[in-house]
Amino acid sequence: MDKILAGHKLRRFRQTIDLSQSAMAETLGISPSYLNLLEHNQRPLTAAILLKIGSSFNINVMEFAEDDTHSLINNLSEIFTDPVMSEERVTRRDLQDIVTASPNVSRAIIKMFQAYRSVRDELENNVGAQGAQGVPLVLSNSVEHVRHMLEKNNNYFAALEDQALELRNHIHTPIKGVSAKSMPQDTDFNALISYIHNRLGISVRIMPTDIMNNNLRRYDHHRQEILISEVLRRPQRIFHLLVQYVLIEQNQVINPLIQDIDTLNEQTISLMRITLAGYFAAAVMMPYSLFLQAAISFRYDIDLLSRRFGVTFEQACHRLTTLNGPTQKGIPFAFVRIDDAGNISKRISAAGINFALHSGACPKWSVHRSFRTPEKTLVQAAELPNGQQVLSIARAVPPLLTSSTQPAPEFAIALGCELHHANDIVYADHLETGKHKQLEPVGVNCSVCERLDCTQRSQPPIGYELRFDSHMRRVGLYDLETN
Repeated sequence: MDKILAGHKLRRFRQTIDLSQSAMAETLGISPSYLNLLEHNQRPLTAAILLKIGSSFNINVMEFAEDDTHSLINNLSEIFTDPVMSEERVTRRDLQDIVTASPNVSRAIIKMFQAYRSVRDELENNVGAQGAQGVPLVLSNSVEHVRHMLEKNNNYFAALEDQALELRNHIHTPIKGVSAKSMPQDTDFNALISYIHNRLGISVRIMPTDIMNNNLRRYDHHRQEILISEVLRRPQRIFHLLVQYVLIEQNQVINPLIQDIDTLNEQTISLMRITLAGYFAAAVMMPYSLFLQAAISFRYDIDLLSRRFGVTFEQACHRLTTLNGPTQKGIPFAFVRIDDAGNISKRISAAGINFALHSGACPKWSVHRSFRTPEKTLVQAAELPNGQQVLSIARAVPPLLTSSTQPAPEFAIALGCELHHANDIVYADHLETGKHKQLEPVGVNCSVCERLDCTQRSQPPIGYELRFDSHMRRVGLYDLETN
């Protein structure tokens, strides 16, 4: 187990409750000098001290145990690869020292740089790269706000789980002669339509694609109708109908979950509401306890899970990332959705597995190979630059649209977790996970990876200069200066 260096969290907590070092040290049964070492990351937080903190102050010790050091270093690394920082030679060791000495300053730098990027992007958009109808594109900043919200809540919202279970009980009709405990029924689409009509007086219609065009769903407020495109498959129709229902009916549940709602811009609030509505919809279709029990029973066989609950592969993968309740927990999975050009359109970090904020993923990651073998699940045991060993499960998913007038976007889905969970996952049965296991070197992205011998590097890491030798040509794009 990695050492837990979370002195900044301990110091901030002590200051929040207005307690002196001497008073806290006495409560924990340690000396003030040892507490001072803990707060300055000169000593790691042991399991015994964590338990003592939890029992003495009645707090969730996981807040201290979750180390965000790697995430902060990766985010800072990306900042120093920006062209505006090109003249500053900052090594990964420098960033390690900054994060260790003052993680709060590190977060402030990241926040300030994100604000700078937002202003820069908006200025560039105003110059000419404007979005639809001349509106500047500031979505990247909104996405970062939403990602922060999900990570802060560990991608789990108890209020939405409770409300979703209540709605499911209204629309759920057991299959005659079959126990719902052993065979939970798919969400009944017609029953959901009837419930929405009876409760809200809103009708639901499945509309031809030539009328909907690229719209998957649309709410006509004046006619009191929800229009669903026929291009959607049944699980997707249910999902979008639930999302629209939540956005109409459940503001009293969603809005309290959005912190600082008075200071956020309209775009960010809208994206947060849509994200939380999607969470709610998934919770209705895959109720927490039943889904977790099935996941454990099936050893996280995503195909069986999707068939039992009548959902798509992507929906099942997304739901697996939310099983983080306080008493019933699943395996902590990170999630990413990527297109065949390497662009990441969805990402959820977990278990210390972080993705780059402003750039693509490592080309050695198996998710990129998924497009060559559609419908085949690729499994990879990998090691990140920080030494973390991870298991990756990836698959290309069927395109959403099948219109003959334009090509449908293609995506691949990947789940990642720490390798020690491999024995609980059916996809890893063929892997050697013991002492002699073979691990593939995979990074977060090139700018934060210090594997200098990688032949697939697309850019140098921070802190290294390029060398160009007219008398020699090596494999790969870069010959890096290591002195």
